[in-house]
Amino acid sequence: MPKALIPLAMLALLAPCRAEPVSTAKIAEWAASSRGGHADYQELAHGRTLDIDALSFPGKITVVDFSSDYCAPCVELAMFLIQASKSHPERYAIRRVNINRPGFNGIDYQSPVSRQYAIKNLPWIVIYDNKVKVAEGDAARRWLIDDLKRLEARAGDAPASP
Repeated sequence: MPKALIPLAMLALLAPCRAEPVSTAKIAEWAASSRGGHADYQELAHGRTLDIDALSFPGKITVVDFSSDYCAPCVELAMFLIQASKSHPERYAIRRVNINRPGFNGIDYQSPVSRQYAIKNLPWIVIYDNKVKVAEGDAARRWLIDDLKRLEARAGDAPASP
């Protein structure tokens, strides 16, 4: 993964909310395309309640990304997470939980899933390592960035192939 992606993810968190949504279909299309590799990515919920503990994937780092298409930082983070999964498909499973109910304009903090997990601000991520929750919120962002840095350091230490 290019080192430039990590600062981009941090900058995305400073972007304002959108007046118009980004199409979830476009995010899913990017995830499904083979450009940059294949991502382990699923979009879920659309405002409905769910059991996030059940979303974790055994043997992988699972990133549950609570987001809204009206949240610019959320969209940027989703693209960053997809790229991380494409770069390390054996390591990361991305589960994007769209908090918006169908037809809702803006960020839907009153949706059933938002109320279920007391989502008050976005983006909000939860990290699972082999089905065990290890971090959420700001701590999860830091955990993920540190994990990506460790992967890059290991890749830099690996002997060059002939």
